[in-house]
Amino acid sequence: MDKKVHFEIVRPIEEHRDAVFLLRNDDEALRMSFHQEKKEKSDFKNEFKEYFTLPELPPLFISIDGEYAGFISFKRCEGLLAKNSKAIEISIVIAPKFRGYGIGTRALVEIIPWIQNTGFNEIVAEVKKENLRSAKAFLKAGYEELEEKNKFIEDTSEIVPVRQFVFRLSKIHGDPVFIIAEAGSNWKVGSSKENLETAKKMIETARESGANAVKFQTFRSKTTYVENAGKSKYLSKSGVVADIQDLFDELSMPYEMIETLSGYAKSMNIEWMSTPFSIEDFKAIDPFVKRHKIASYEIGHPHLIQLAAESHKPLILSTGAATEEEIAWAVRLFFSYKGSHLTLLQCTASYPAPSDSMNLSAITWLKKRFKVDAGLSDHSLHPILAPVMAVSLGGKVIEKHFTLDKTLKGPDHAFSLNPIELKSMVQAIREAEKMKGSGYKSIHPSEEELRRFAKRGIQAIQNIAQGSLFKEGENIAILRPGNKPQGIHPRFLEKLEGKKAKREIRIGDGIRHGDF
Repeated sequence: MDKKVHFEIVRPIEEHRDAVFLLRNDDEALRMSFHQEKKEKSDFKNEFKEYFTLPELPPLFISIDGEYAGFISFKRCEGLLAKNSKAIEISIVIAPKFRGYGIGTRALVEIIPWIQNTGFNEIVAEVKKENLRSAKAFLKAGYEELEEKNKFIEDTSEIVPVRQFVFRLSKIHGDPVFIIAEAGSNWKVGSSKENLETAKKMIETARESGANAVKFQTFRSKTTYVENAGKSKYLSKSGVVADIQDLFDELSMPYEMIETLSGYAKSMNIEWMSTPFSIEDFKAIDPFVKRHKIASYEIGHPHLIQLAAESHKPLILSTGAATEEEIAWAVRLFFSYKGSHLTLLQCTASYPAPSDSMNLSAITWLKKRFKVDAGLSDHSLHPILAPVMAVSLGGKVIEKHFTLDKTLKGPDHAFSLNPIELKSMVQAIREAEKMKGSGYKSIHPSEEELRRFAKRGIQAIQNIAQGSLFKEGENIAILRPGNKPQGIHPRFLEKLEGKKAKREIRIGDGIRHGDF
């Protein structure tokens, strides 16, 4: 069955209650339910009310060609993957005539973005061990299966073996895109005093741009490269001819600056971050950050990933120059240590990155493949194009280098944004967010007035007496109502044609349900 799946919000009205009652009272649905007693309409009223305890996630009908094919409901529950996770339990019932066509799986997949926009981190499902059909639907929809458990049913005192499924919905910083102004090593300009002043000025600039965070880097050459690592050809082309170890020693941030800069960022009301390159670096910055960032070439560093996971802080992980296998290994490791929030950044580890190397579509692939948020660490030269496109593809984190002066000496200044470009990028991202919307086609409030005025309905083109027969072209037509009452949708024309009017209808007025 290839027909489109639609969703309709269930309302606390009798018509919808009766429809849910039929779906829930089906013999097969009851047999696979934890509560198997046949329901009575008079007793179902209280159960129906319980479906409306989450205003942000009301129950939904699954609709196929206007017919109710199923029902989905939600309730709060404890997370299965991480402490303090905001989790919901999902329940789904498919009508008998629609079973076996994969409609449940399609509905579970298509509902995910809507749930994610409400801010939940996990979707949890529990099904009876013998409920193979539901288990298959959750697995095909991308849910992970966890260990079986025995569930105690309070009202029957039964112990029932169940299979548990979970879908991760990692969130980084609420709904808005999280923008990181990457200071990197661009604060290193001269003496210790000059460096500190420049770093503080960069924090101020990031704050003025509207970025969510300003990020530095914390590294030591001895814990990054082997001895006598030599020179980088890429850096040599940029005019930086020093050995890589000498360069790292020159650009490394003293640990004593960390507390000073993080405190200054706090006073500026902007989040402070730093990328660690070793265990020692991680321990130095961890007390001062709300979230961690691991660079592309540290994606294979198991100790950093473990520390990030065990910190129970969100982790942003760049994937530059990494294979699918390497990314999958890092993701598995992070969650094996009970990591709670992970975002993968598409990144081209080339400085600057050519336009044809950006592969921004990988943002969508990372989200789908690893069931986590994704974003972009952008090293391209244009200040706006890649970030805006990344937002349109669902990117939740954007990271981009900036500098106070592109002409300063150092490996990163030339491809970094200047303060004006950084502010322009942030503004463009925020506008792109507004334009991106929710991902579901709906009527915007700005459309409502014209929708009522110009949306065609079945309207009376002459006065219609009670008992008269409706006939298109004689007394009814498909017209825009203007300021007259709007009639029913033209799809009901065939059903209306030849029926008797139950009331007197004035010329111009719309024909309503109940008028025939």
